Amino acid sequence: MLRGSVSRWLLACAWISGLCPLPVAIAAQTDAEADAQESIAATELSLDNPLTRAPQEGETTIAAIQIKGNRSVSKKKIREKIDSRTGEPLDTIKLQHDVRNLTKIKGLFDVKVKTRPSPEPNSVVVIFEVFEFPKLEYIYFIGNDEISARTLTKKSELKVGDPLNIMAVEDARQKVLSFYNEKGFNKVQVEIKEGISRSDRGAIFLVDEGPQQRIWSVKFIGNSIVSGARLKTQIESKPSRIKYATPLAGGYVDRRKIDEDVNRLTSYYRSLGYMVARIGRSMEFTDDDRWLNLTFVIDEGPRFKIRDVQFEGNALFGAEQLEPLLSLKSGDYFDLSTMQTDVAALIDAYGALGFILADIKPSPRTLEKSPEIDLVYDIVEGNRYRVGRINVKIAGDNPHTQRTVALNRVDLRPGDIIDIRKIRDSERRLQASGLFLNDAQKGVRPKIVFRTPEESDSIGDLNSEQSFRGQSPDRAAPPGTGRASR
Repeated sequence: MLRGSVSRWLLACAWISGLCPLPVAIAAQTDAEADAQESIAATELSLDNPLTRAPQEGETTIAAIQIKGNRSVSKKKIREKIDSRTGEPLDTIKLQHDVRNLTKIKGLFDVKVKTRPSPEPNSVVVIFEVFEFPKLEYIYFIGNDEISARTLTKKSELKVGDPLNIMAVEDARQKVLSFYNEKGFNKVQVEIKEGISRSDRGAIFLVDEGPQQRIWSVKFIGNSIVSGARLKTQIESKPSRIKYATPLAGGYVDRRKIDEDVNRLTSYYRSLGYMVARIGRSMEFTDDDRWLNLTFVIDEGPRFKIRDVQFEGNALFGAEQLEPLLSLKSGDYFDLSTMQTDVAALIDAYGALGFILADIKPSPRTLEKSPEIDLVYDIVEGNRYRVGRINVKIAGDNPHTQRTVALNRVDLRPGDIIDIRKIRDSERRLQASGLFLNDAQKGVRPKIVFRTPEESDSIGDLNSEQSFRGQSPDRAAPPGTGRASR
């Protein structure tokens, strides 16, 4: 009934209002802002502000403001950036400020200001002379045989009619050069023949493409713990699918990507415990310089083991309670994915008791004289939170779904100690209900979010229609309160 063309999504949230004097804090903040505004207003009135004061006797005033030199930038747009006004005293500091504002207008590369006497006594005419970039009237590429001028123009991001900016033309050259490198033209040269002089009216690039290089093979030497097939899944440099020149062959030689592959392989070996593994690469081209045999040379080194597991900053749980939650223990080989799983288990242990903002960071510390690691978990437990008010927001063209439909699928009620696992379970039930739009590709799905009282920084957060879940930490709880649920 609720499905069909109507797109809906749900955002269920809550905050606590009874345990934290949030409105009071916000009201105090609002009063402070009001005091600050009054102070600012008083300061402005006390300043010798040329915008508000009348010219003194004998002072030189501005009789008129003129704008010259503009062709495509309108005078209206220029005047919006000028603070000086007709009838005001002549203020050189303000004129300098006006010049700085005008140079920020897109299309202007220089602004000069000058004055000339006015027929009126003790007054001058202020003239702002602006200099515009010439318009880009054409874009040409010469010498490009393998890649079309249309493609290169698109990659350069230059457009006919844009201001002819020297820096933009140089930036375009770099973008074209990078694009050629990505397509295997590692010896390409791109030269600007026109577009770097104020008298130029277009951009002309001279291209010497050189040979297009492709990868013939990828090999690994020195790997024993991991197969070459597995290592190929960790890199982006792939052999050409077709062993002759064709746009569909792929496998272009990209030196930047190869260097990044060296770093990827190094990180992969680190994740398996090979903390001192070294990766190099050998590049051998054929005689015509068009095909590459790429070899990664690997020195795995020793595999590090966990010597000791320690916890720092933990007060709620003792080490004897946290250690059974870990899969990575003393004597095991270090493994990054297992360590990340252990971090998630520790976060769940704290989140189940309301410490939903607990911050846990693992710190593997290698020893100098042996292939061993001391694994230290730095824990910041934070506050313990309970559920406050729960708001339900149902968006869409015709949101008729009742609040209770969503609340019945949420396993939390005001006053409950927040359990991060229950939040995830409730989200899954909302997504599986089929009542609300659930499109992972578009990033639209039913979800539960929370906000702490400290993050609610305006009264509008309390009264707005945007729903959220807020919490308030337990304060001054009796001894044992909240600890019996461990």
